[in-house]
Amino acid sequence: MKAEYQYLVAKLQRALAEDPRVNVLDIKVMMVAEKIHLTGQVANEEHKMAATKVALLVLPDLEIRNELTVLSVGAPAQPEAIID
Repeated sequence: MKAEYQYLVAKLQRALAEDPRVNVLDIKVMMVAEKIHLTGQVANEEHKMAATKVALLVLPDLEIRNELTVLSVGAPAQPEAIID
């Protein structure tokens, strides 16, 4: 089971990294009780939804739990003062 688990995780991680809709290297993939858990951060909601679609294409027989968070980057509260 461990070898099969490692194969499935690696296959999905590669698909998530190579698919242009997701294109993220550091999504963590874990398999617990026949469920795939995706964790980490993505740039936007579209990448998050695409990760689920890719996972379903690669592993259609397993339940996908998308626990990815969308990285929130905003403007700085105030300009940074640089002193010589």
